[in-house]
Amino acid sequence: MQDSYTEIILPFKTDKALLEEYINVGGSLRHGKIMEDLDALAGAISYKHTDDGKPDSSPLTIVTASVDRIDLLKPLGVCDLRLSGHVTYVGYSSMEIYMKMEEINKDKPGQHGDTILVARFTMVARDAITGKAAQVNPLLLRDDNEKKLFQMGEDHKTKKRAATDSALTKLPPTQEERFLIHDLYLEYSKYDDPQNKTNKPEDVEWMADTKMSAVHIMQPQDRNIHDKIFGGYLMRLAYELAFCNASSFIASRPTFLALDEISFRKPVPIGTFLALDSQIVYAEGGDHHSFQVMVKADVMDVKKGTRETTNTFWFTFTDPVKGTNRIMPKTYAESMLYLEGKRRRKLGSQLAGINRKSLGLQK
Repeated sequence: MQDSYTEIILPFKTDKALLEEYINVGGSLRHGKIMEDLDALAGAISYKHTDDGKPDSSPLTIVTASVDRIDLLKPLGVCDLRLSGHVTYVGYSSMEIYMKMEEINKDKPGQHGDTILVARFTMVARDAITGKAAQVNPLLLRDDNEKKLFQMGEDHKTKKRAATDSALTKLPPTQEERFLIHDLYLEYSKYDDPQNKTNKPEDVEWMADTKMSAVHIMQPQDRNIHDKIFGGYLMRLAYELAFCNASSFIASRPTFLALDEISFRKPVPIGTFLALDSQIVYAEGGDHHSFQVMVKADVMDVKKGTRETTNTFWFTFTDPVKGTNRIMPKTYAESMLYLEGKRRRKLGSQLAGINRKSLGLQK
C-alpha cells in the first residue's frame, strides 16, 4: 500500500500567493478548492499504483468512478496543510483511494498533526486504446493493519452494491418509511387545505421553496488530460451552489460536514452548459442542527437540444448556532427525496463516527 503513498504540502502560512487562491470571504479556506485538490491527488495516487515500470505496457486512462465519502472532522482554518493518501483496496480495474488532510505543526515539523478531513475515492482504469476495463496491479498486504484497510474496502464495495440494489429508484420505501410518508401527507394536507384553516408553523418550510439553480459554460481551461471537464471542478461548482442554498435556508453561514457518495455517470464535454439545481431535501428541525442539500448536475447540449444528468451530489451542512426549520415535502416525488436525504443522513452519521473512532477522536 505504501508504494502508492503520495502527499502534497499546502504552505498557506508562508505562501501568500497560494493563500490568495484559497481564501474565502469568511477568512477561512474554500472547501471547494480542497475538493479539487483531493480529486487531483486521487488521480496521481492511482497512476503511481498502476505504473509497472515497463515502457512497452499498454497506456492506461484513470477516471474518477465515484467519491464515496468526504468527512470534515474539525473546522478548516488557515494553517499549513498536508494532503496525503494511498491505495487501500483494488478490484480487477478499480482502486479505492484513502486520503486525509492534516494540520502541520511548525513546532513539530516531522510529525503529523490533527486530522481535519478524510476522504475515499474510487478510481477505475481503462485501456487508453480500446477503452475497455484494464487490470490494475494487485496489493501485497504486509501486516494486520493493511489487511484491515483492505477488508474495509471490501466492506465498502459490498455496502455500495447493497445500497444500489435497495435504492428508491428500484424498490419501494420500507414499511416504516411508508408510514412516515403517510404521516407527512396528513400533516401537510392540514396546511394546504383552505377549509381546514390550519396555518403552517413558522418553523416548517416547504421543500419546493428551497430551490436554487445556476448554469455554467464548460470552458477548456477546466479540462483534464482526457479533454473532459475535471471532476474536481464539478465538485467545487456543486459545493458552492449547495453552500449558497444552505446559507439562504438558515439565514447565516453554514458549516460543511460531509459530501456523501456521488457517481460520475457521464463525462462532461467542453463547450456544453452545466445546469446545477439545488434543493434542501431533509431537515428534522427543532434542536437538530444538520440538514441535507442535494445538487443535480445536468449536461445541456443546446445544438442537439438534449439534457442529461451526469451527477447527483448530497451535502451535509449544519447551523453551528441554532436549530433549523423543518423541511416538508408536498408531493410523492419530494417525499422520495426526503427519504433519500434521511437515509443518507443516518448512514453518514455512522460513517463519520467510524472515521473519528479509527483516528482516535472518539471512543
